[in-house]
Amino acid sequence: MILTSSIVLGFIRFGFIILFLFYWNRKFVNTTQSLNILDFIVNNWFRYGSIVLVLIFILVQLNIYNLFNCYFILLVIIALDSIGIRYLKHPILYFNTQIKTSLLNFLRNLENKKTFWFWFSFKKPNKNNNNIIILILTILLGSITFISRYYFIIYDNYSLSDNWIYDLSKVIQFDSQLWFANDFSVNGEFAFVNFYSKITAVSPEIALQVIAILEAVLLAIIIFWVIKKLTTSKFLAPIIASFFFSLVYIISPINVYYILKTNPTFMALTFVLPAFVFFVKPNVLKINKLGYFADFLLAFSAIGLISFFAFCVLIPPFLVLGICISRYKQKGYNIIVLLSYLLAFTIIFGIYYVSSTYQKTNLLEFFRTNLLSLSSYTYAPQLILPYAKIIHYFQYSTLFGGIVILVLAFFKKVNWRETILFFFYFNLLIILYSVENKWIDRDLIINSVVVFIPILLGLNAVIIIRVFDISLFRLEKYKLISISVFIILILGFSFYFQKNNINKLTISDSTPKQILDAYDKIGQTYYPFSYSVVNNPATQIISTNKHFFMNYSYFLQEYPKIDSIYFRNRNHPQFFIKNPQFTVSKSVLVFILSDNNKTENNIYSEDKSLNYKLINELELLKKRGRKIDLFYKSEFLQVFEIINEPKESKISDLIF
Repeated sequence: MILTSSIVLGFIRFGFIILFLFYWNRKFVNTTQSLNILDFIVNNWFRYGSIVLVLIFILVQLNIYNLFNCYFILLVIIALDSIGIRYLKHPILYFNTQIKTSLLNFLRNLENKKTFWFWFSFKKPNKNNNNIIILILTILLGSITFISRYYFIIYDNYSLSDNWIYDLSKVIQFDSQLWFANDFSVNGEFAFVNFYSKITAVSPEIALQVIAILEAVLLAIIIFWVIKKLTTSKFLAPIIASFFFSLVYIISPINVYYILKTNPTFMALTFVLPAFVFFVKPNVLKINKLGYFADFLLAFSAIGLISFFAFCVLIPPFLVLGICISRYKQKGYNIIVLLSYLLAFTIIFGIYYVSSTYQKTNLLEFFRTNLLSLSSYTYAPQLILPYAKIIHYFQYSTLFGGIVILVLAFFKKVNWRETILFFFYFNLLIILYSVENKWIDRDLIINSVVVFIPILLGLNAVIIIRVFDISLFRLEKYKLISISVFIILILGFSFYFQKNNINKLTISDSTPKQILDAYDKIGQTYYPFSYSVVNNPATQIISTNKHFFMNYSYFLQEYPKIDSIYFRNRNHPQFFIKNPQFTVSKSVLVFILSDNNKTENNIYSEDKSLNYKLINELELLKKRGRKIDLFYKSEFLQVFEIINEPKESKISDLIF
């Protein structure tokens, strides 16, 4: 397996960013509240994740999108949100009640000569608080999901494919202040990819490789949170649901060959699922009605910028069912959500109407093409049962669960409204799947069901726990032991029962992964625009904003002449002022595939015939006195460096 270092480093950096923000929140903002990291991640992703996407959209339209502007505006928004409207109207009151109190506490602690670690600590939660357990579980769940998804890179057919190159061009287009470029489509997910590459200091191609893994990690955490908020089970049922999503593939209709492909539906569901919970349980959000309206407006707008399918197909049925099932005292909040959705609907349609008019495209055709997905792959060869049977079994589970709920409701007064709502909603999705309509993409419904199946499993697990209340409820009391044993059993069973089906899968060609790994090492080693890369023309998009590029034909036909002229006149700078076309980069990196390469049916399938010519070209340059080193070597790929100016291109040489 090719382990590209930047994928792991980017994920670790992103994790530390979240932990730092959580610490900062607990230290300086929510100092008195018992806030766990799970609530922190989901609540702030719902709010600030949507703000980031809307902000990127606005900045791109204003032609001022960059990381500094995003950071600056976000800091202003966070500061205003932390202070609150009440104190914004009365700044003197804020100074007297907050700043003076903080200064007095600081001076008091200074006089009392508090220890060094005191200044970094925050108020400890109550003894019965589960925050530490939740923190460990969140980190463990995120890590296991990351490893589980990354394992399937050996089966990946997406990397460096035509679709991948097309998607990469969409990621890079935001740096040119373009939201709608070659096509008129919903590009919110690619905006997140671009932003992730900036905040974690990884290349856009690495960010594109890892975004599907990050979506899976975030969904696993959100699924855990959803079950925890909707039910009385704090650990067991959430663990079953979230780890099922992370680890179980043999009854999950997901295409493992394209598991690393961008998935707008999954990205949209990271906002949709919290929105569903906040809709049925408004008190979870813990804000006033104005803030409640604003958060939903931003979230719905972000969903509309990410996935038109989720915005138009997944959300409305749940809102209608939710209003029918919700309690009377929640109707006011339900109406607020409906109003926010209608306003977001108007805004999103307005944006696309103006854009379609400007680009002279058919708006109706835009809606249809973005409600359908031509690149959605639902082939799932690892399934132990046909997809239809799996769906039917889960439908039966909702029927069985509903009957048990009626019995439990008769003997015990427990609120099962949310569980019933999700049971109805799942069956409604299956009904939509069975409908033949040109406006409904059945593949995207299957894609959505992949996320809702674990939620159903978690809800049914809660029902079983309630039925066997005497024995299973005790497991919740012995948290550390029961959780540890439970996770170990899940990991063991998932490996044991799935290994045969997973091993039957066809391992993909590793050449694209090796090429991207080479690009990653080049980007970490060389200073931008101090070098050129010689490669297949299709990979030119990777060079954008980073280095110069030559395709193979240009290198073979033109470079020898340019090299000769350059070294003949290298001591005459006036010549290059008049003839800049004859300058060469300080280093030139040539990608050469090995003869035993198995590449077929992709952009490199015709390049093996050039190996002999490229080697001869390098030998010719060696005879002219050029220094040529082997920079990168793997099973199917070699990258040679032509050193035209020693110690003038590598970052380490320039620094030291």
